[in-house]
Amino acid sequence: MKSAESGDEQRHKDNGSETKVTLVSLAYFFFVICSYYVIKPIRESLALELGAENIPLLNITSMASLVIVNAVYSLIVGHFKRDIFIPFITRFFAVSLLGFWVIFSFLIPIPGSEPANLTSPTAGIAVEAQVETTTAMIEAPTNHSTGEKPRSAVPLIAERDDINQARTSESSEAKTVTAKRRELTLFKILAIGTYYLWVNMFSLMAVSMFWSFMNDVFSLEQSRKLYAIIGYGGLLGGLAGSALTSLLVKYTGTPNLFILAIVLLYPSIWCMQYIHHNHYRPEGIPEADNRPAVPAHPPRPWDGFIAVSRNLILILMALEMFFYTFSTTLFSQQFNQLLQTELSSINERTAFVAGIYGYINIVSLLTQFLVTRITMMLANPVYGLLMLNLIQVVGTTLMLRNPSLKIISWTIITRYALNYSTGRVLRELIYIPLDREAKYQGKGFIDTVVFRFGDGLSSAVIYGGLAFFSYGVWIDYSILVVMALQFYVIIKASGLYAERLRQTRAGEISSEADEAQ
Repeated sequence: MKSAESGDEQRHKDNGSETKVTLVSLAYFFFVICSYYVIKPIRESLALELGAENIPLLNITSMASLVIVNAVYSLIVGHFKRDIFIPFITRFFAVSLLGFWVIFSFLIPIPGSEPANLTSPTAGIAVEAQVETTTAMIEAPTNHSTGEKPRSAVPLIAERDDINQARTSESSEAKTVTAKRRELTLFKILAIGTYYLWVNMFSLMAVSMFWSFMNDVFSLEQSRKLYAIIGYGGLLGGLAGSALTSLLVKYTGTPNLFILAIVLLYPSIWCMQYIHHNHYRPEGIPEADNRPAVPAHPPRPWDGFIAVSRNLILILMALEMFFYTFSTTLFSQQFNQLLQTELSSINERTAFVAGIYGYINIVSLLTQFLVTRITMMLANPVYGLLMLNLIQVVGTTLMLRNPSLKIISWTIITRYALNYSTGRVLRELIYIPLDREAKYQGKGFIDTVVFRFGDGLSSAVIYGGLAFFSYGVWIDYSILVVMALQFYVIIKASGLYAERLRQTRAGEISSEADEAQ
């Protein structure tokens, strides 16, 4: 009797520990993504100061820089324990944000980035209108054969006289801002370019570190039960970060948002440390040593590449990530070009992009509750990645028939939302049955180098293509070809994952039988 009661008490204690760690993990993800959705709209609006036509060059440079960053990351991960290198890298990001605040506030303030004059009755109308009406997209189509834009565009959801009046009254100011933007100094170009690359590094490393840590903490069965819950932290963080950016930018100006990002990021360190010291693993599953990810040999800069190259599942996941980013960058370039045409003020663009990301996270909350939960119930949830493929195919096909910013924006919202809610969780499932080297080194290489390689190569294609063909249907046909290749890769990876699951479960059953004997 005492033994049974003791067992019940232990299970109750374990369940309580699991619940606490799950909630702290949710909070950890919330703070990382919330800060990211403050700095991401700033990246988009600052990049347009250099011109939409130059964004592909930034992506190409980012691809090259991430190779170096990943090499440094591999050395850090291979040499230090997780409770040392994760807080260290997070603090590095926080200090960097402080540096960017100084640069864009005092050294090279961007014209139009100042807080709105709240005493004026019409101040901030354009920004507010963009935030309030982001759910619909500009109706006027783009001529893909010539790349020309229409003379006028219908604002999101409905025409509003106050927006038109504001744009008319501010037309001279917009021309002045555009002229100032063309006066680019070398320091300004370097500062904006550095920040663009830094945000790309943050988005990949911070999120990748989080999920590598989660895959190291939770077991396979726990992940299928808890990852959908933990994912809500990122969705709520994205929604909160977008909303804060949209609401505060007209009062604080764009540069002061860097301080907000620091305040939001720093608590993630405390969450990580709590999980590290208090995480729970069910009985029968050994605790992984808190050791560097590559204990068999001294750390090397190319460990991530080696980990991927000798594992077929990781090779397929690298190809899936490459095709995803390649197609996304091609599609997003059309959006960037239209955004530059329609909005000239940096604060207005920041608010608009933040609004788009806000709706991405609203849709993500719905798909997390419905689609992710249903997909995780499947015998092989990885097949759910095909949904991302189908959404892009539909959006690209519609662009071929009736190209418009409305179609681009809704495709981006839908695909990004499903990727953040379902796609991200499904990809993480694949790493759980793998060893620590695959979880940290291999995953880190895929999430940084491969991700940016797809981004950079597609940017090179865009840069070269625009020199000869301008914007046109060649972009859409390129996306459809890539989607066909990705479809095959997902099917193949799903089959290998199912085989690995059978091997893992067979090993667990064999271990239990040996213990029983």
